[in-house]
Amino acid sequence: MNDGEDGKRARRLLVVDDDREVGLMLQRALGRRGFVVDACSSPDEALGRAATTTYDAAIVDLVMPGRDGAHLAGELRAHLPGLPIALLTGYSHSPLLAGAERSGIKVFAKPVVIHEMVDFLQAEIGG
Repeated sequence: MNDGEDGKRARRLLVVDDDREVGLMLQRALGRRGFVVDACSSPDEALGRAATTTYDAAIVDLVMPGRDGAHLAGELRAHLPGLPIALLTGYSHSPLLAGAERSGIKVFAKPVVIHEMVDFLQAEIGG
């Protein structure tokens, strides 16, 4: 794990969005704020990474082909219990949102306001 200038371990994030540009934007923006970010473009890729890497938090798109983000969040939490997860959505009225919020998953509307995401991450995992 990478250490920051102050000797603290950098916090590792898993970002999953089928829109590669969104994933890269989050990777750059959060990386500039001291997080180590692994961006994936599919749920299967994310589960593969989660099997071999320990993450401090995950940021997951709600609507993706093959497996929705709420389902993926459940799978990630089964593998990494207590993992803080944020869902990203452009759909404010999806029926998946109520269940996600009841599960303690934070929901962010797209376009994401980076400082709000950073505030959430810092509150959940420090950094």
